Amino acid sequence: MRHEDIKYLLPYGLLAGAHVTPIDHMYFEPADRSLGRDVYEVRVVQDGRIYNLQPRDINVDTGKAKEREWRMDIAHTCTFTSYFDLLTSLSPELEAEWNRTQGGRTGRWTGIPVKAGQVIGRIGAQTLDFGVYDYQQKLSGFVVPEHYQSESWKVHTVDPFPYFPEPIRSELLGKMLRRAEPRAGKIDHDVDGRLVGNWFQVGTNGYGGLTQSNYWDGHLALVPDYLDPTQWRFSIGNYDGQARQFGIKGNGPAPRDVAPGFGLIKYELTYFDYLARNDPKRHGLHEIRAGDDIISQNIDQVVGVALVEMTGPRLVKVEVFPGKNAKQIESFTSAARTYER
Repeated sequence: MRHEDIKYLLPYGLLAGAHVTPIDHMYFEPADRSLGRDVYEVRVVQDGRIYNLQPRDINVDTGKAKEREWRMDIAHTCTFTSYFDLLTSLSPELEAEWNRTQGGRTGRWTGIPVKAGQVIGRIGAQTLDFGVYDYQQKLSGFVVPEHYQSESWKVHTVDPFPYFPEPIRSELLGKMLRRAEPRAGKIDHDVDGRLVGNWFQVGTNGYGGLTQSNYWDGHLALVPDYLDPTQWRFSIGNYDGQARQFGIKGNGPAPRDVAPGFGLIKYELTYFDYLARNDPKRHGLHEIRAGDDIISQNIDQVVGVALVEMTGPRLVKVEVFPGKNAKQIESFTSAARTYER
């Protein structure tokens, strides 16, 4: 996107709804959402070939119909790719090509060559997804990479900023809300034998889940916040029937310090918000601006409890109690789930 069309960038690692584990792409926030769809141009970052092009007419979180969006994967070499998603429209020539071939459904499809700077679509009224993947590299912070076979690119996610030339790199970093290193964010927080990181309910096929419609149901993550990594987040795929994310009252015990033998932990769960340390009157991402010093703050009210106990180096027992506080909960019930990695 053009520099002036970007309000800010959100890094890798966001937790949101069905995205229970840290997300493997960042987000470009358009300058003004109120202008509606198809306002801002989206351009190819480097010469390549579109090898995957998919329309989406369903909201993945709710299963309800929505206006069409497009996902696009571009190969820049045989092992290095970039990704766009949530495009609100394709350029006319790309849409004509897709309509002609249906992405290979009507015969052999060899992709669509594109050039750096070429307009391939538009975005408006929502964020644009962007990610970069190097299949010659593998993230070290996933204890069991095989859990992610359903989204095999995830373990190859790389920081895109080193690949941009100056002054583009510095301009984009100036829009990035995360100030902590790495500026692009982080998705792989696992430490073997510790509570921190991603977990999957035993017997639910890792990241892929048992069914595509709610693959996230068995997901669990205890990870640092993506904008303010001093704050811990509890994220779970089934909290009273919904995927939810919370802050932790008192911000501890820190999951990276929890190991087998630590004992039973009662995490009191809270909602949380973001504010600009340089102007605390502005809070919530709708009021945050590029260049702000962003911190996260938990809301005082406890909205539930999570009982957590590591029962082995790669096993953790968890049960959530919506609407309760720590004094009201003593032990696990038969509803507790066991997660692994």
